[in-house]
This record gives sequence, C-alpha cells and structure tokens, in this order.
Amino acid sequence: MKKITKPATTWLTTDSDPLLINDTSVVLTAMAANTDIYKSPTPPLAEVQTAADNFAAGAAAAADGGHSAISKKNNLRLILVGLLRQLANYVASACNGDMTNLLLSGFPVQKPVRQPVGVLPAPNNLTLKQGTRSGELAAKANPVFGAALYTWTLTSATAGAAVQTVQTTAARTTFTGLTPGVNHAVAVNAVGTAGASDYSNPASQIVI
Repeated sequence: MKKITKPATTWLTTDSDPLLINDTSVVLTAMAANTDIYKSPTPPLAEVQTAADNFAAGAAAAADGGHSAISKKNNLRLILVGLLRQLANYVASACNGDMTNLLLSGFPVQKPVRQPVGVLPAPNNLTLKQGTRSGELAAKANPVFGAALYTWTLTSATAGAAVQTVQTTAARTTFTGLTPGVNHAVAVNAVGTAGASDYSNPASQIVI
C-alpha cells in the first residue's frame, strides 16, 4: 500500500499574522523555484502572492487597533488562508506521494504524531545589492518556515567600526547611512520558538 504523503495545514490557523506572512513567502518561493514539479499550481502563485500582499498591507494598517482596519485584515487573512488550503490540495496531488517533492513545495509535512519544533535551519541564498540611494545596501535571503524574526548583522571593513544589528519580521532589510567605497559584510539568522538558528554564510559588497 502506497504511503500517503500530505502537506500540513494546521499552521494556517495557528500562525500569528507576521508568521503567516513569512510562511506563505516560504511556500511561494519554493514552488516558484520548482516549476518542474509544480507546473500548474491551483490557484496560480500570482493570485496567492496578491492575496499575501493584500493581507500584509491590511495587517500593517490594523496595527493601530482600529476596529474597521482589524475587521478588514481578518477578512483578508481568510482569503489568503482559503487560497493556501487550495494550494495544499494541489501540492498533495502533484507531489505524487514523493516526500522530497513535497518538501520542495515549501509546505511542512503532515505528521501522524506531533513532533517538537527544533532550532530552525540557517537562511540561505543571501544576496546583496546597492540600494536606491548612495550609502544604502539591500539584503535579502530565502525565508525560513517557522521564523518569527530575522537577525541581521553588518560588519564594515572600516577599522574600529561597530557591528550593526537589525531585527526584521521579513527575510529582507536595507542598511542605510553606510560609507561609500567601503566593503560591508552581512549575515542573517532565523529566530523561531526554539531560539535562533546558526548564521547564514556571509555575503559582502562595496557600497557606492
């Protein structure tokens, strides 16, 4: 008898708003990178991305606690969760019972026995690029499923310069006020319920 391999969906109701945004990004990034397995997602990834963007904007607008904004945010969350449930059903069919294929979707695996969540893996694919203004450096990494925060460090090649540390809820940030012509190295870790992961491999770039 073939073993049933399914994506877990309990996180859709248990994730906090920031964590849902993060974990949705994990799924969208992973599926977009594996179109050989997930050729025709239902619903389309672009539709899910739009719903995620709308929810993120709604969550930001609801930060002041206004009743109308909170109600709108909750409705946008329901829309996003509904699309993700459809996407999970598609993944369950498209992965064809293959555990590796399922993991490549970005969805966690449905387990018959609840397992404790361990320390998260370090973020990967850290990239840097020049910001829109002089002295800015934009950093981005692949999001990590289950990460509530990301801790970024920036080290300047200038002698005696202090290490800058920033925390974000998204797997991206922009450093500002940097010295042009100087090399800067960036690393990032992911913080979950069991603490912080190891730091990623660093990336460096000379700021202009």
